[in-house]
Amino acid sequence: MKEISREELFELVWRKPMTRLAEEFGLSDQGLSKICTRHAIPKPPPGYWAKLEAGKEVERRKLPPCPAGTASIIRITQSGQFQRKSREGRKRVEEAAVNVTKTSIPGTLRNLHPIVAAWVDEHRKEQVELRARFRAHRPDDLWWGEEELADLTERDLYRFRVTSALLKGFETQGGRALEGSIRGKLKLEVYGEKFEVSVVEKMYQFHGRPSDEPKGWTAYPYHHNSALAPTGYLRFTITTYLGTGVKKEWVETNKLNGEALLPSVIAGLMLAGPALAARREEFAERDRRIEAERIAEEERRRLVQFEQEKWRRFRDRAKDWEEAQRLRSFLAAIEANPRGLAEEIDGMSAADWLQWAHRKIEEFDPLG
Repeated sequence: MKEISREELFELVWRKPMTRLAEEFGLSDQGLSKICTRHAIPKPPPGYWAKLEAGKEVERRKLPPCPAGTASIIRITQSGQFQRKSREGRKRVEEAAVNVTKTSIPGTLRNLHPIVAAWVDEHRKEQVELRARFRAHRPDDLWWGEEELADLTERDLYRFRVTSALLKGFETQGGRALEGSIRGKLKLEVYGEKFEVSVVEKMYQFHGRPSDEPKGWTAYPYHHNSALAPTGYLRFTITTYLGTGVKKEWVETNKLNGEALLPSVIAGLMLAGPALAARREEFAERDRRIEAERIAEEERRRLVQFEQEKWRRFRDRAKDWEEAQRLRSFLAAIEANPRGLAEEIDGMSAADWLQWAHRKIEEFDPLG
């Protein structure tokens, strides 16, 4: 069981996608959504994460007062099914990690993976361009707001070297590194399945004095939340949703550095392919089931409609039969009093008209 305040959960809901946060709590996204609804915690609207990813401005709702009769401390209990699947997922990664060759982290920037080498070149070019613009602007230009780009720090270089080792080890196992951004976001492929991964600095909420806040630890401080501070450890995360119970995050500790962690990370990345394939098949099976249910429902409605139509026709025929009986009685009354007949009716002789009326009644009678 995990206890969390309503305010803390609100912050997390707007900081992480619901599916990812739910996995961290050991819940389904529907289960976490119900908890948020019960405690009046607003959730990001559709498109929020896409706008945030694209760097667009997003509107964040405020946390309303706690509903009456609802505790401000929320107790979250993992479902037994999630715990079982999590144990199975960790076991699969541990077993697969045994077969992964140990990958050493290079001590220099030589022979980096091409994706990471491009990041170094990108930083160097951006630094040169900014310096050239800085030298070119007029000294009296009070509106000049650009600053020179700082050199890559030890944390930046360490992240680059670890990421390079990760990508090389992943490709040695048969995976493919497709692309990556200097922010640490990667797109990978294994067994024909594409997914996304991030290798970033693990951050924490800084509560000290502003003067004590770590500064200059990265050349790209604007890539990180200004309210957070670095822990000095890297976090490896599969950001693509793989399903419940699949291990998808690894974090360095003082006892487990990147080099010792890489085999488990690489093994987890290799297992992402089968997990995605299984999830796609699960979705396909769900779609097939929904389609079968839709066809069955349409057939049920067709049969109900057909039954109703048969009943309507039966009742209409009963009405026609009653009408035919009434018409026969009327015609019999006419024949019983032939003197009331005109010699010619509707351009026909009386005998021909009576014969015509009998024929029409027989045609109209459903029993005829």
